[in-house]
Amino acid sequence: LDLPPVNLRNLHLHLTKNPFASRPPHLCGVTYKFIKIRKSDIMFVDIHHHLIYGVDDGAQTWEDTQKMILRAVDEGITDIVCTSHATPGITPFPTEKYLAHFAQAQQWCSENQLPITLHTGCEILYTDASPHLLKEGHYPSLAETWTVLVEFSGDVPYSRMCEAARLFGNAGFTVIFAHVERFDPMRNFKHVRELREEYGVYMQMNANTVLMKKGFFADRWTRKMLDEGYIDCIATDAHNTTSRPCRMRECFEKLKASYGVEVAEELCGGFQRRLLNL
Repeated sequence: LDLPPVNLRNLHLHLTKNPFASRPPHLCGVTYKFIKIRKSDIMFVDIHHHLIYGVDDGAQTWEDTQKMILRAVDEGITDIVCTSHATPGITPFPTEKYLAHFAQAQQWCSENQLPITLHTGCEILYTDASPHLLKEGHYPSLAETWTVLVEFSGDVPYSRMCEAARLFGNAGFTVIFAHVERFDPMRNFKHVRELREEYGVYMQMNANTVLMKKGFFADRWTRKMLDEGYIDCIATDAHNTTSRPCRMRECFEKLKASYGVEVAEELCGGFQRRLLNL
């Protein structure tokens, strides 16, 4: 059956033994004093967030994960896709640890009645093995859908980006390129248009890129990408609450000032909700 696992969760688990299909929460017995959270009428979705501790360069401890969740709630985020790094064919993905720590975080949110929902996912580095290993269920897609968040090595050529879009697409996935501002081929707007129009690629930009000055040419490129509608969604790419924190609310306010509230809401949550059926 070549149907989205979001519609066939239990059957998909039975047929493929996919560990990332829906599963009951693991009761870990962790408690935490409830902290009063600032309320917001704006509901953001973060599809790129390194929340799960002990599996990549994001959260390192359970306390880090707790702090990051509280920061996200305070920022007005209602849904987080927990996108730990995955490097198929290079480093094995720590599936058991990821799922146990994910369930621990889920349970803690529930026990403390936090207004946030966590979803499984990964930020998958494109390698020759990535498309078929993802399809076989060795890595989590975004929120149990047929959507994938793809990253590349820093020196990736444009041909390699096209290859990734084609092969993930042929495997049945909707493709989002993560933090496109990092890759030199994206400085060519012809490449940007081709990836979007010919391969159907969606593009994600980090909130910090919108907020921080990077120099005249970099800032001009960022403005044009936003002005032309080439960016489909903003994500925080949060790794902690200090050097790489979640800054979604501040980014939303800047986008609202520049493009209006409807565009800001679309970039910070509307597109993501429709794409992932949230």
